[in-house]
Amino acid sequence: MKIAPITINEKERLQALYRYNILDTDFEQAFDELIQLASYICSTPISLMSLVAENKQWFKAKVGLEARETPRELAFCAHAIHRPELFIVEDATKDERFHDNPLVTGHPDIRFYAGMPLTTPDGFSLGTLCVIDKRPRDLTEAQKTALKTLASQAIAQLELRMKLRVIESKQKSIARKNQEIFESIHYAQKIQAAILPSSKSLDKVFADHFVIYEPKDIVSGDFYWLSQVKKRIIVNGIPSFEVYSFVAAVDCTGHGVPGAFMSMIGSRLLNEIVNEKKVIDPKRIIAKMHEGIYKGLQQQESNNQDGMDICLCRVQYMDNSNNIELVYSNAKRPLFYTKQNNLYQIKRNRVSIGGYRPEQTTQEFKNHTVQLQHKDIIYLSSDGFVDTSNNKRKSFGTKRLFTLLQEIMHKPLNIQRKRLLEAKIKYQEEADQRDDIVMLGIQL
Repeated sequence: MKIAPITINEKERLQALYRYNILDTDFEQAFDELIQLASYICSTPISLMSLVAENKQWFKAKVGLEARETPRELAFCAHAIHRPELFIVEDATKDERFHDNPLVTGHPDIRFYAGMPLTTPDGFSLGTLCVIDKRPRDLTEAQKTALKTLASQAIAQLELRMKLRVIESKQKSIARKNQEIFESIHYAQKIQAAILPSSKSLDKVFADHFVIYEPKDIVSGDFYWLSQVKKRIIVNGIPSFEVYSFVAAVDCTGHGVPGAFMSMIGSRLLNEIVNEKKVIDPKRIIAKMHEGIYKGLQQQESNNQDGMDICLCRVQYMDNSNNIELVYSNAKRPLFYTKQNNLYQIKRNRVSIGGYRPEQTTQEFKNHTVQLQHKDIIYLSSDGFVDTSNNKRKSFGTKRLFTLLQEIMHKPLNIQRKRLLEAKIKYQEEADQRDDIVMLGIQL
């Protein structure tokens, strides 16, 4: 018996074999069917898909043989992988390389062998697709052609299997990263929720309220804000103070994670300007927010146009009276309010906070002062509600919202919230939500 020599490119050949990650794996239907077809076409009791490793030949698929592997030194396939063409042994007992091979002299009594090398696209023979008979014989030309074709199909299946494994690995990696991103965004949602005023804090300042807060994604570019500031004054030579309550609905550029980052910036600016620097003039607050965004995002140098729109109200309860002074300023957001059983609208300004404009580095924001009474209501919102679109891509609109508020303004605020959401859902039909939504109803 002559043992097949090691291939001249053995190291690279083995690397190619291991690249497919197929050794010692379970049977697979695609390869089993190829081997069954080979046995049928060639009329042989045994057919194998053999892969030649360092010290063994291992059978990925087999017909008519119980063993799953044999030592490499006994393998006919170890000889076959040295040549690119079909390797045929018509009678092993008459071939000096195999006549005393234990696989010939004993079980499985090999007489005839025909093996077509399984050659990779880069030229490495991994093993063979072979057929074996227990009697001397040969193959017809048609059978030889079929065996070559089946071997090519086996390699194609190996390539497909490897590519699918790579795809599955990438999909798992993507799924894992998506899960990490999902968890991070959910954690960011908790952080963002922490900057929003609680229902209890709103109840401490106002008689009643409702909040509609619906992010388009998990986190939102819209937010609402609440603060109270005490200003020291002297009354008849006696130190005292005035209390100003601020409430705002803010719509930042974008939604999702980018919008959420902008909302954190907006919230921080409001806290800094009002709570730390004690600026209480609404139009100045908005002007300073514009300055903070403009400088903080380096918008003159970068032409960055990100910013935010805001509806900002300052509420001051007059001592020993039913009177309330509301000072309102805005950046592109209107205000609705009730007074003496009527609904009014203060139209929006035409300029936003932030955004570089070469012709101007400052913007003019204005105050609107309204005298209100206890139980009057103010409505603040981003543009998300009025921009809600239906299947025809038509927006809900400010006019429709104004009419709806007129219908429900005398109802309790929890009922108003319910009616607003019902109207939005009905109008939206099956259309997707296009933007973040925030709306506040505040009863003074």
